[in-house]
Amino acid sequence: MGPDDGWRYQDPHQWGPGMYHHGPPPWIHAQGPDWSFLPALFPLLMVLWVIYRWYAVDLFAERARVVRAARAAKRDTVRTRWDAAVARYAETAQAYAAFECDPTAVLHRPALADVTEPATSRFVDAFAQASALATDAYPGPEVGERFVAAVEHADRAWHAAVDAADRVRAGRFAPGERALIDQALALLSLARSSPHEAERRNAYERARRRLADLERRTGWALPRPAGELLAVRARGELRAA
Repeated sequence: MGPDDGWRYQDPHQWGPGMYHHGPPPWIHAQGPDWSFLPALFPLLMVLWVIYRWYAVDLFAERARVVRAARAAKRDTVRTRWDAAVARYAETAQAYAAFECDPTAVLHRPALADVTEPATSRFVDAFAQASALATDAYPGPEVGERFVAAVEHADRAWHAAVDAADRVRAGRFAPGERALIDQALALLSLARSSPHEAERRNAYERARRRLADLERRTGWALPRPAGELLAVRARGELRAA
């Protein structure tokens, strides 16, 4: 037999006895791979591709957002200055409020409570601008920069107004009007030092009358917080410090 185990393809009409009479072996007619499943597999592949693209795009967008935020934070040099400006604004606001609530401090610096004084007027305007830009949370670099500048302006204006009030003191008042201020200061000092409730209340009430007389003569008056505090103490509703 030969290498093909004794079989050699011949025309069926030429086959003789003993030869293979059932046609060529099955592998002669064997076909290639069966691809009939592809039409059913294609929609599944498409769904998987869409899901992959969906998540890939979302992941890329999230990473891009994080990178942009990190770069923006790195470039944003205003935040630290804004934090410092918030603290400075609070200090200025506290100093201004403490002044307006203290009748004695107001009488020592009456020009600081007078918006007709140029330095005081400049401070009031600057403080109002800073207050308008104040926010509880960091507003971003653009507004933050404006707030920083406004607070710096208000802080300088406050110190300039205090210095001007120290120089002027009661210089705008006539001698008789300055006498009323001095009398009111003496009565407030007596009210703080007296151990007797009746004497304290009487001193506060007399100080109020002096200041009411001063307002009638000049139009100048205590800031509302200081005036209300003085009225409360005159009624004995709040112990003198």
